[in-house]
Amino acid sequence: MEDNRLRIVQAAHDLFNARGYKSVTISDLADRLGMSKKTIYQYFSGKEEIAAAVIEGALGRVNEIIDMAESQQSDPLHALQDALIQVKDQITLLGPLFLEDVQKYLPDLWKRIEQHRAEKIKFIERLLQRAQDAGLVKDIEPRLAMVIFFEAGQALIRPDSLSRHGFSMVDVLDALIKIFCTGIVEPKIFEPNVKL
Repeated sequence: MEDNRLRIVQAAHDLFNARGYKSVTISDLADRLGMSKKTIYQYFSGKEEIAAAVIEGALGRVNEIIDMAESQQSDPLHALQDALIQVKDQITLLGPLFLEDVQKYLPDLWKRIEQHRAEKIKFIERLLQRAQDAGLVKDIEPRLAMVIFFEAGQALIRPDSLSRHGFSMVDVLDALIKIFCTGIVEPKIFEPNVKL
């Protein structure tokens, strides 16, 4: 039974990413899976609940990445950078059409995404503090750096902002992570190798 539920969520993920939330019907999903609508309704009350399951799956994977980064005892700066890249990879698995539709048509689910970001982004502050204690990053207030990163990310990765500026979510997040991670590092950490 759990296999069917997972199959439904994965097929919905694929369809939502390809066509957006609004244009996908339960009939489309049933056709894709080769099962009846009645079978789908045994697992989910409707399309909105399926979309929520897709989003919750992604948020759960983000939680695992953050937990793993924070449990590492080694270099907190590299743990932070690796975690940001992995979180970006998870976020970008949710297509822009799907996220734009969630923002427009499922405001409660969009609010859930934003709340999750606000809760989980604090891992940046904690890892920055550890990196600062180890002398790896500049003397910047970790909470302020986290707020700057969060607010920039919130403003830039909104589907309406992406379409307005013509950049992909991957491009925006890659640039944001690079600017942030290189900007906080003590210059001596990444000095170029000089050949004599």
